[in-house]
Amino acid sequence: MTDTGISLRAAAHQLGLNRRTVGKYARASTWQECVRRTPSRRPTSIDPYLEYLRQRWEEGEHTAPVLHQEIIAKGYRGHYQRAKMAIAPLRQGLPIGTRRERPPSPRQGARWITTAPSRRGMHVTEALRRLLEHCPELDQAHELVRQFAAMLDSRDATLLAHWPPLRRSRAGRDLRSGPGPVYAR
Repeated sequence: MTDTGISLRAAAHQLGLNRRTVGKYARASTWQECVRRTPSRRPTSIDPYLEYLRQRWEEGEHTAPVLHQEIIAKGYRGHYQRAKMAIAPLRQGLPIGTRRERPPSPRQGARWITTAPSRRGMHVTEALRRLLEHCPELDQAHELVRQFAAMLDSRDATLLAHWPPLRRSRAGRDLRSGPGPVYAR
């Protein structure tokens, strides 16, 4: 039961949430208990050698196999790949220990492009900006999606006749990358 006397199941039904989610919020004494925390970084076998690697990098040794052999001589028992990945941020001018940003999956990129700008968070907006800078074709696709969304929002079908993809297809250029025509059903 919640403080108002309503059952968790009824509250979940009213809110359109899972019963367990409602229960988690009902049990929380502060809002901070409900916020997702980023998992803390677990220590790795190379951590004791990171400062040495940074120091040797600044001294001018930028060869991963050499650095790996040096830390092995100091007692490191880990794999070469871990040493190589540890110095990778230094090659990009970043501090050691900086995590590499993974590129978005195709599904994630499509979601970012099709989500209205007003509904995107700050992190997604920044990640999308970097993605569009990196790929002009996606930037063009993003612009076309935004134009199409504006037409749908205004519910004005007359704008469709001037939409760039339709103008190009009427001029004889193919919009598809796959084989065969695409039919609307």
